[in-house]
Amino acid sequence: MPATTGGSHALSAFATLIVGTVLSKYLWSYAPPLGEASVATIRLVKSVTGASIPLTEQFAGTVVVMVGLSFVWGIVYHVSRHG
Repeated sequence: MPATTGGSHALSAFATLIVGTVLSKYLWSYAPPLGEASVATIRLVKSVTGASIPLTEQFAGTVVVMVGLSFVWGIVYHVSRHG
């Protein structure tokens, strides 16, 4: 059981890293308003938490996409396992 759960989480982390990077490049190329929304989201999180981490616009988009993909992956995993 732990190997299955751990394997799923490892696959999720790797997939979101790769796909998040690719999708964020797509967002900036073909949907600039979504890219700007990603930057605004990161700025909001930084202002609320007081973090002083320097983030480039490309990386900000990647982070937002990765968080979204991880959330969707978690829902799919939970529903397929318990639903």
